[in-house]
Amino acid sequence: MMSTSPHPQKRTATTCVTCRARKVRCDGRRGVCANCERLGFGCSYDENVGVEVVSGDNNGPSISVPRRRVRQACQNCHARKARCSGSLPNCDRCRAQGLECVYRPGKRSLPLPLPSPTATSPRTAAMPDDVLMGQGPSNDYGTSTSSTASPVSAPAEHVPADPDDALALRVFDNFFRHVHHIAMFSFLHRPSLMERYHAASLDRALVLTLVGITALLTDLGPGMEGYGNRCIEEAVSLCLADLEKPTIPHLQALVIAIKHRMLSKRFSGAFMLHAIASRFATALRLNHENPDLCFLARESRRRLMWSLYMLDSSLSAGQPEFALWADAERQIHVQLPCNERNFDFDLPEPTETLRPPAPGPGGAVAPLPDVLGLMALQIRIHWMRTRILQCTSRMALSSSEDALAMLPSQCAELVAELEAFEARLPPSFRGCEANFRLRSYSPRLGIFIMTHVWWRQCHLDLFRLFLPGLREALGPAALQQLDGHFVMHQRRSCYEHAKAMADMFSQLLALGSSAPVTDLDLPGCAFQCARVLYHGLQTDGGDMGFTQERVQELATVCLRAARQSTPGPASAAIQADIERLLSSGLHLPEIPPAPPGRARSLATGLNNTPYLAQPMPNADHMPAGSVPTPMGAAAMSPMAALSMPMAVTTLSSAAARSQASVGTNTSNAFEEVADGLNFGPELFGAESWLALSHGWADMGQFS
Repeated sequence: MMSTSPHPQKRTATTCVTCRARKVRCDGRRGVCANCERLGFGCSYDENVGVEVVSGDNNGPSISVPRRRVRQACQNCHARKARCSGSLPNCDRCRAQGLECVYRPGKRSLPLPLPSPTATSPRTAAMPDDVLMGQGPSNDYGTSTSSTASPVSAPAEHVPADPDDALALRVFDNFFRHVHHIAMFSFLHRPSLMERYHAASLDRALVLTLVGITALLTDLGPGMEGYGNRCIEEAVSLCLADLEKPTIPHLQALVIAIKHRMLSKRFSGAFMLHAIASRFATALRLNHENPDLCFLARESRRRLMWSLYMLDSSLSAGQPEFALWADAERQIHVQLPCNERNFDFDLPEPTETLRPPAPGPGGAVAPLPDVLGLMALQIRIHWMRTRILQCTSRMALSSSEDALAMLPSQCAELVAELEAFEARLPPSFRGCEANFRLRSYSPRLGIFIMTHVWWRQCHLDLFRLFLPGLREALGPAALQQLDGHFVMHQRRSCYEHAKAMADMFSQLLALGSSAPVTDLDLPGCAFQCARVLYHGLQTDGGDMGFTQERVQELATVCLRAARQSTPGPASAAIQADIERLLSSGLHLPEIPPAPPGRARSLATGLNNTPYLAQPMPNADHMPAGSVPTPMGAAAMSPMAALSMPMAVTTLSSAAARSQASVGTNTSNAFEEVADGLNFGPELFGAESWLALSHGWADMGQFS
């Protein structure tokens, strides 16, 4: 019979206290079990060996189990996916790098104490806790940061949080997938950028500008466009804070910020910021080759320099006094960029200079070498277009007999250069429907389309000189002095290139959702195309086969292409101009003949009636599509105002007085032209593209 003692004998423990606390299987080996031996823990079956108390079974002894992971990584280590020691108040990594260590409060944790004012930067102190999530301090993105970039009193909503790791990676993916193909953004090398980012050494200003431009041109989610705008402003502040220490990343950030301002219809800011960026480039000697650098660094510097040149070409619009790189052949001593394959895979190979090689015997042109890519073609297109605008501007302002006698030969020379440009293109670069279809899913589709759109636009810029009634055209008296057959041939060529551009937009729309994001250039070219088509309808409808229905259809295609290609306020303003063409048509003013040998007055409107421009609102704060109306044009229709020449600098004496001299009848040293630096309406949107294609008339007086 078995004993039924009320106190049964206690069994020998087969699980050590450490494994029991960890709730893992223990082999029960005496001395030290296999788990504790492997992990380096203290192994005991019957004694307290720890400091941190963890209750044992049956209220037995308690131990301290070493933690293999910290409860939570700090925000800096989490953002960089780095190992965090979890120590308080600062982890080992932040302490070693001199970073501010911030832990996110856990769901069951007590609120963390607020940092002391002496340990908190002005940027961090102005941000709520939820904004601080995912934000690394400025030094975590690079070495060229400054705590003085933002004012201490700046409100929290104007000081954006740095993007966390997930957002930054999504931004990089969208940028290189949808934005990088735009010629002015092609200076970034993706593997190099990602390597710097994962090493926590990518410049913070560059990261912020990438967020800003990507949020504007692609869909990153609700509220991201406003966040991107704040990122751009913060990045510009960082670059200007280090004005005396220019760096390549800061120059890259400035180029992106300039383009963001242009897309946002903030042209005055873009114009001024471009001057600073050009000084950065000169100080860094970007316009000269540096043989001491590796190929990737040299190629990135070349692309950055040429991006600045293309910005300069767009902002100056053929006016040398507004250009900082007007004589590019003598100022920029670097070769053209190579193709994307060589840049992506670090394959050095010499290319060509800005001016293409001269035709051989019989006018034969050498084929384009494989090492030249679409970005090089874009640069040459901008260079040729600048020279075309310089020629047409001179002719429009000074139609002397000698200048008119030289005009046919000058036009023939420029047209020959454009034809040679196209003749050098290999079959895969031709602007045919098959090449559009083959690139329908390629990230390079956008720059491919714009290369051929720009080629057509160059012809429109040149031949518009012979379309009577347009502000870019010669006066009636000057046109009468030219050979009639020559004038008609140029006009026909202008209409044909406009129809071809509209057909190209139709091919773009046929791609559906595959249509790429493009620069502001495409909406501007679409407006010019529609404008020339309506001119042809009113003046040469029978000869060219133009009908109201056909022109309306082609102009609608131009509008749809502009809407689909480029977002932003500036693009919306240009779209509004195309809509007015569709609704009201093109109103051509009656321009009286000008006396031979005298330039037409650019400060005269319809019926040669002088008008005085009222002070315009600041371009940076104008609503999209708004048109500043000069005094004397208030009663005119919108399209009548579109036909009027600009009078930016012809101001009345009352409007020209500054606030310092108001109320006095005496001279004052602070008297100035009110709102003289107003580039918005004159450059893009609301009569903007007209000015871009012809230049700023008589702008030299706005001081």
